[in-house]
Amino acid sequence: MQIGQSILVALEMLRLHKLRAFLTMLGVIIGVMSVTIIVMVGNGFQAYMSDQFKGFGADTIYVFFDPGRRMRESMGSVEGLTMNDVEFLRERVAGLEFVSPLAQGGTEKVSFGDQTVDNASTRGVDESFFILNSFKLHEGRNVAEKDIDELANVCVIGEELRDRLFPDKQALGKWISMRGITLEVIGVLKKSDAFGDSNARHIYMPLSTFHKKYMGGNKLMMISMKPKAGVVVEDAMNRVWEAMMLRSGNKRLYRVDSNESILATINGVLDGAKVLLAAIAALSLLVGGIGIMNIMLVSVTERTKEIGLRKAVGAPAKSVLTQFLVESGTLSLVGGLIGMGIAWSLGLVVTALTAASNWPAAGGLATPFPLYSALAAAGFSALIGMVFGLYPALSAAKLDPIVALRRE
Repeated sequence: MQIGQSILVALEMLRLHKLRAFLTMLGVIIGVMSVTIIVMVGNGFQAYMSDQFKGFGADTIYVFFDPGRRMRESMGSVEGLTMNDVEFLRERVAGLEFVSPLAQGGTEKVSFGDQTVDNASTRGVDESFFILNSFKLHEGRNVAEKDIDELANVCVIGEELRDRLFPDKQALGKWISMRGITLEVIGVLKKSDAFGDSNARHIYMPLSTFHKKYMGGNKLMMISMKPKAGVVVEDAMNRVWEAMMLRSGNKRLYRVDSNESILATINGVLDGAKVLLAAIAALSLLVGGIGIMNIMLVSVTERTKEIGLRKAVGAPAKSVLTQFLVESGTLSLVGGLIGMGIAWSLGLVVTALTAASNWPAAGGLATPFPLYSALAAAGFSALIGMVFGLYPALSAAKLDPIVALRRE
């Protein structure tokens, strides 16, 4: 009952001294707002990263040729990933459902009739590539095993290439030309974006055609793998790593990653950044606490006669202490709630602006309101107010009623 009455008194004081109360709460408002918006944006980026990796499949494993500076002098005859590495992994590593090589060319000028595109990117793939990357067809079909066996002059193109080369959007069965090769379009992919990279201007041809008719050699950019159902990704990664170390004679020439491990690393970095930034932002809560202590000391001075009168008619020191603690806590809590409201509004603005610019992906950056984190921040702000209001409250509780009543 006493605490409820103290809260009502505190709210009445806020109403009577609006500007003073607002300036007092400003530090708390900024602190809670900053912590909340940091958590919101951080959670938004984590959700974005998770969505991006979902497109590839969390269990996809990658092998890259990455010897580092110190290993380059002792590489021997190893110059990069080749088709021999693909066959080695298929033979040596049990539990893999797919082992898919990827070769990457440069950008090419591609043409159909009088229509040209100067910056098309070329890729050599096998039939498993499209499954591992969850690419969806707009029309036609993907590269098949038969195309690879026959060194077929066929390709699957991105949606943007189709629109620019074929204004009527009738691409299937047409032949496109680029440096040294002509390819029949057998499929068109739906646009897929990942980390700023899009397949919209890519040309995917059979890997055998890429190596023997287009680029030459047998070099690969990377090898993608997917474990069979029931195989733990980390176990599969360890087997792949052991096989590649055997392949290189125990030289660290290769890097083995999975979408799962990459996402865990990124989330760890984002979590650390959120905690650090939130801790820095929380410093303004301490500044707000000092402001609350100052205004509560002023309030004790202004209400000295009131305190003396209450104690003279029998109010115990504990009652006076409780009243001023509740007032300081209420002052800080209201500031925290205002900060939460501002953060929620800013989150809506961020979502709207990023959606309008389609950054970092279509639909913008979602910034869901972190209710539990925001309530924790508001509760912490109330605690800060009570901690910093403790000294003024003790000062009020210790006042001698006779001295208080005589003070002008």
